[in-house]
Amino acid sequence: MRDDKRSDEQLLAATKREPAAFGAVYARHAPAVLAYLRSRTRSTEQALDLTAEVFAAALQSAHRFRPGEGPVRAWLFGIANHKLIDSIRRARTADDALQRLGIASLDLSADELAEVDRRLSEAAAGELAMRLVGDLPPDQRAAVLARVVDEQGYAQLAARFQTTETTMRARVSRGLRRVGLRMADAEEERAR
Repeated sequence: MRDDKRSDEQLLAATKREPAAFGAVYARHAPAVLAYLRSRTRSTEQALDLTAEVFAAALQSAHRFRPGEGPVRAWLFGIANHKLIDSIRRARTADDALQRLGIASLDLSADELAEVDRRLSEAAAGELAMRLVGDLPPDQRAAVLARVVDEQGYAQLAARFQTTETTMRARVSRGLRRVGLRMADAEEERAR
């Protein structure tokens, strides 16, 4: 679903006639929403419940999303903030949206919760890495994205960027080294 080439806005517009289109929106944005809610609640279980509520509410109101008023992710985070505030105000997570849609609340074991925590940490690291890649000089950013994300070989990269394989290897290496160092700095900062 994440591979659907349509924009988030197109997927939301298609949701009414093609409910599966919302699955791609969910696949693209649920990890970020879950990580955000986990960081705010400090509870994996509560974050999972709130994430389910966020996407249930988003599905119900997909027809009201207005393109041009901001990105879909911002809209989802707005919903997440409302759900978080509601849960704090009530001192519990509401199951209303889940019950209306007939979705059962997750009952996870300690091992399953630990696995979710591990995956959230990996997702947060991945998002940090992508932000750091975005900060690279344009030539390194393009080389790293083409090599790592698009999985292009160095020969393909050399042809695409009209240079040598050696130059492309150097660009990718410098970019990845810079991202790795900045991630290590961020990890040190977080540990303090």
